[in-house]
Amino acid sequence: MQIPFLAWLLQGLPEAIGIAAVMYSVAGFGLRWRTIVPVGILFGVAFYLIRLLPIAFGVNTLLNFLLIVLVFQKATSCRLALAIRSGLAALIIVVVAENLFFILFVSALGLDTEAIYNILWLRLLVSWPNVIVLFTVAVIYNSMLNRRVNKENQVEYK
Repeated sequence: MQIPFLAWLLQGLPEAIGIAAVMYSVAGFGLRWRTIVPVGILFGVAFYLIRLLPIAFGVNTLLNFLLIVLVFQKATSCRLALAIRSGLAALIIVVVAENLFFILFVSALGLDTEAIYNILWLRLLVSWPNVIVLFTVAVIYNSMLNRRVNKENQVEYK
C-alpha cells in the first residue's frame, strides 16, 4: 500500500523517529537525539521505499522489522539480541497503539477505513496519537531507567 508523500512527511517520518527513540531507550542508550534523528530518518526513508514494493502487507512489516534491527545494531554496535528486543518493543507499541487509536477514531467518526485513508487530514489525525505514544513511552522508559541507575549508584553516608 502506497502512502502519499505528505502523509509520509508529516506522520511516517515522525513515527520512524519515534521508533528509533523507543529502541534507543529500551536498549539503555538514553535519548541521544543527535543519533536518534538520523537513524529515524533512515528508518522512515526505508519504510517509504519498502511500501512502494509490490509485496503483501505482512511481508512489508517483516522487512521493516529486519531493517530496523540491522540498522540499529550497526548504528549502536550493540548485540543482535538487544537490537531484536528493542525492535520488538517498538513494533509492539506501534501495533497496539495504531489498532487502539484507529478503532477509537472509526467508532467516534462513524467512517470506514477507506474513507479515513482517502482524506489526508483525517489520516494524519488518526495516526498522530500513535506518534505521541512512541515519544511518550521513550521518554518515560528513559527516565525510569535513569532513576534506577541513579538509585544503584547512590552511596550511603553514615
